[in-house]
Amino acid sequence: MAMTSAADLHRELRRRRRGTESAVEQVSIWGGGALSTVAVALWVLSGRGTGFTLDPVLSASASTSVGIVLAAAALHVLRVVGPIGTDAAMTHWLVSAPLDRRTLLRGRVLAWTGALVALGVLVARLLALVAGATSWWPLAVVGAATGALVVVLAVLGQQSRRWSSALPMIELGTVVSAGVATLAPPPPAVACATVLAVVAVIGWWAADSRLGRIRRTSLTSGADLLAAGSAGLSFLDVGFLVSALETRAHRRRGAVRPRGRAGRSVGPVRALVRSDLMRHRRNTMLQAVLVTGLGLVLAASAVSMPYWAGVVGLLVGYVATSAASIGFRDVSADRALRFSLALPDRTVAGAFLVVPSIVALTVAVTVAAAVSWWAGIVVGSTSLVAVVRSRTAPPRVYDGLAVVTMFGTVPVDVIRQVLRGPGLLLVGAVLLLL
Repeated sequence: MAMTSAADLHRELRRRRRGTESAVEQVSIWGGGALSTVAVALWVLSGRGTGFTLDPVLSASASTSVGIVLAAAALHVLRVVGPIGTDAAMTHWLVSAPLDRRTLLRGRVLAWTGALVALGVLVARLLALVAGATSWWPLAVVGAATGALVVVLAVLGQQSRRWSSALPMIELGTVVSAGVATLAPPPPAVACATVLAVVAVIGWWAADSRLGRIRRTSLTSGADLLAAGSAGLSFLDVGFLVSALETRAHRRRGAVRPRGRAGRSVGPVRALVRSDLMRHRRNTMLQAVLVTGLGLVLAASAVSMPYWAGVVGLLVGYVATSAASIGFRDVSADRALRFSLALPDRTVAGAFLVVPSIVALTVAVTVAAAVSWWAGIVVGSTSLVAVVRSRTAPPRVYDGLAVVTMFGTVPVDVIRQVLRGPGLLLVGAVLLLL
C-alpha cells in the first residue's frame, strides 16, 4: 500500500475546504483583507494619487530624522528578540547533528529581511507623503536598504561578540545623527539610495556567509519573546509578550545582589511604594519610554498643529503610564497577593498608583507647557483613567458571541476587553478639540 505524502494531504485538505465554503462566505471573509491589501499596495506603488494628497506636514529634515529614529528603534527591537531564534529541539539538532546550519537558517534571515524591506518601503512612502515629496522612488530604495541593514546588523550581532557589544553604540550614534539631521539640510536622495543599497548588499553577503558561526546562546536568547509574541497575536492578548519581558527583567534583576536595609522600619504603604520604585530603578524601560515620549511631544509641538501635538501627548501618556503600572497590574490580577498583604484593597491600589500618577503628571506638565493647559489636563487625566481601566480588566472569556474575520473568529468579549482602556483615548482626542 502506497503512503500518501504530506504535500498530497495538504492539497486534499485545501480542495475540501474550498468545496465546503460558498463563494459568498469566501468573499465575506477574504474580500475585505484582499481589497485592503491591494489598495495599500497600489497607494504605495503609485505616486501622490489625487485621493491621497496632503499638504506638507513635516519638513524634509524632520522627515529624515523621523526615519532615522524609526530605524534605531527597529534595530533595538531586533537586537532584543534575536532576530534568528530557534526552540530547544531545533537548537539541539543544529548544534549536535552534522547539519548545514547556514542553509537551515538562511530562510529565517530571508523572511526577516523581506519583512523589514517591505516595512521600510511603507515608512518611506508615508514620510514622503507628509513631507510633500514629488519623487519618492529614491526614498523607497533608501527605506528598503535601511530595513535590510537593520536585519544585517542584528544578525551580525548574533554572530560575533564584538558586533553584539557595538550595537548599543550604533543605536546611540543613530539617535544622535537623527538630531543632527533635524538641523542640517537633507542629503541627496539618489546618492543616499546608491550608498545604502551597496552597503546593504555587502552587509547581507557578509552576514549570510557567517550564518554557521551563530552561537547557541544567541539562537535561544529571543525564542521566548518570539513564542510569546506569536501566542499574543493568536489570542489578541499582548499580556503574553509583556509577561515574557517581565520574566526576562526579573531574571536580570535577580542576578544583582540586593542592598540590605537593616535597622530601618517603615510603614506598609511606604514599603509598597518603595518596592514599586525599586522595580523601575533596576529596570530602565520606564526611563527610556518617558524620555523618548517627552522628546516626541516637544518635537510634535514644534513641527505640527497643536491638536496633533496633543494627540501625540495622549498616546505618549498612555504608553508611559502603562509602563509605570506594572506593579499595579500584578496586584490587581492576583487576589491571593492582595490577601497576603493584609491591607485594604484601596490602600494597596493607592500605593501602587503613586508611580503611574507621577508619570502621568510629568507628561501632563510637558504637554501643558508645549501645547496648552487644557491639553495637559486632558492628557494627564485620560491617560491615568485609561490605564486603571485597562489594568483592572477581568479575565478574558473566549466563548460566546464571535465575529468572523479573514483571520478566523474573534470573540466579542476579547474586543471589548481590548478597547476597555484604549477606548478612552478616543474620548480624550475629542476633548482636545474643545
